Amino acid sequence: MASYRRRAAAFVLVAVFLTTFEFLFVTLDNVEIPKLLLKPRLFRRVETRKYNTDKPPQLKQVSPPNDMTTTTPHEYQEFVPLTNITTTKPHQLKHTKPLNSSTNSPPQLKQVSQSNNTKPCELKHVTCPPKTKTVVLNGDRLYHKGDDLTVRVVARDEGGRPKTYGGDFFRARLVSTDRLPLASSAGHVTDHSNGTYTMQFPLYWTGNISIKIQLVHPSEAVAVLQRVRETPNKRVFNCSFVDLTTNATQTRQCYSSIDASMTPRQLCDLSKRDVNVTWICEKPDKLPCSTISMCHYASTTSRVKTLGLLSQRELFQEPYIEEELKVETKEPIRVLETELAIPQHLPACTWDKSAAQGYWSGKVWQSSVCDVRVFSKNDIRQCLANKTVYMYGDSTIRQWYLRLKKVLPLFNDNRTMDSTVLLGGDNSQWNISVRYRFHHFPIQTRGWVDFRQLRYIADELDAIHGGPNTVIFLGLWAHFTADPLEMIQSRLYAIRGAVHRLKQRSPGTRVFVRTGTTREHSGVRLEYYLLGSDCLAYQITEVIREMFRADPDVVVLDTWDMSVCQPGKDSVHPDQTMVDNQLNILFSHICPNKTAS
Repeated sequence: MASYRRRAAAFVLVAVFLTTFEFLFVTLDNVEIPKLLLKPRLFRRVETRKYNTDKPPQLKQVSPPNDMTTTTPHEYQEFVPLTNITTTKPHQLKHTKPLNSSTNSPPQLKQVSQSNNTKPCELKHVTCPPKTKTVVLNGDRLYHKGDDLTVRVVARDEGGRPKTYGGDFFRARLVSTDRLPLASSAGHVTDHSNGTYTMQFPLYWTGNISIKIQLVHPSEAVAVLQRVRETPNKRVFNCSFVDLTTNATQTRQCYSSIDASMTPRQLCDLSKRDVNVTWICEKPDKLPCSTISMCHYASTTSRVKTLGLLSQRELFQEPYIEEELKVETKEPIRVLETELAIPQHLPACTWDKSAAQGYWSGKVWQSSVCDVRVFSKNDIRQCLANKTVYMYGDSTIRQWYLRLKKVLPLFNDNRTMDSTVLLGGDNSQWNISVRYRFHHFPIQTRGWVDFRQLRYIADELDAIHGGPNTVIFLGLWAHFTADPLEMIQSRLYAIRGAVHRLKQRSPGTRVFVRTGTTREHSGVRLEYYLLGSDCLAYQITEVIREMFRADPDVVVLDTWDMSVCQPGKDSVHPDQTMVDNQLNILFSHICPNKTAS
């Protein structure tokens, strides 16, 4: 009996043990222990897979955390949660603010961004500003006023390797570091086409100076700008065709180059061959081409077409855009007074003596080539007395007109309803007449412009009866930076021919052509660089210089260097200081002597 009881007890214990073991096994098999053990490993594996395969290619080149600020907002939102999953408890994630909030960034990232403003270079073989070497040659010598200071720049890529080709676009200037004088000047950049550049700085004033060199675009970005520029018809204009009898209206797209994809029967060819101008529109269904009326710049369509031409946007982001280089100097550079006598009087400004070389002393441009005077209001009135002034070009020339209108002043202003068509006024006291007209399309304005009222500059010059008391100012560059260089070259060639015809029939007529200037890039939107970068504007400046370099019938007013080192901010419409000094150069050519001519 006892033996039976022992066997029964053992059986019960075994049954209880087996039941308990089965319960534990089932519980473990239903994920409890595997989840606890494998959860960290699963999250790490998911994070690695997500980062390596689901991110855009450029994120593979990013080295967190310093480069977090270089990604777009969308990329930043994708990256941050993966980091927070492994470091933040689930209940804390519920209280996280939206990803576009600055508080969502890890504290250490904010500290890195604030302490290191220079973003690392990630593109191989592209000029890297932090790695590019700038050395002042003979930096330990004594410099005197009238000497030249030379800086050598060796472009290097992200790996510190010297580049073997040129093409980088720089801006270089000197600035005074003393309280007085407040001075600045532009440097002259020489591209040796092997990755090295020489920058010459004439020393115009005494005191302590600082060298400022800016990489505006690396050569790879310049190549992109050039390719985009030479692509025709990326800018689109909408023009209306109106039947004045029935008021029927149709709007069609127009372009400044021939569209090879369309047959002649599908087009309205409104070009004017004798002034080297092309203007092509899609033909309306029922209206004749002669009914073209108003036109304006189709900004949204043009933006989409232009951005569609770009493949490497990284070239137009930090640190590859408008980045200051570190200039290596053994000690501060101080310019001493010259040991040689300097002529006190400069020659008068003539057609072959450009006033472009010089420097800013305070808010006054001091030419180093010819005598540029500061003209008072009364000086301007005496200089322009008994003269008729014609001004043709873009809104930068209109700035000159508006300044003269205020200074002279001009009365009987015969302004039309459209400011791009014709402005003008007279001063009977001094017998001065001033007329301003905007150049013909392409005009990059969103407002509607009366196409029929516009005139080509070459046509206007052919209609002028000039003479010794006629002065003509020409300036067209800002609306041509987006188009192939051939367009501005062809139009300037026609204008030059019209100037020669004018001078032949009306000797003594004075004609001035001004160059472009630096400009702002509002909002740092990409299309501003693609359509109007300083690099593109400078190419037009070189075209103007070359077109009229040896032409005695035209005086080139070169305003580029003035803008590179101007006291005010870069702007397509510079401040009053810049405008007044541009006009001082102009009047110094018209009236080189203090006694009015």
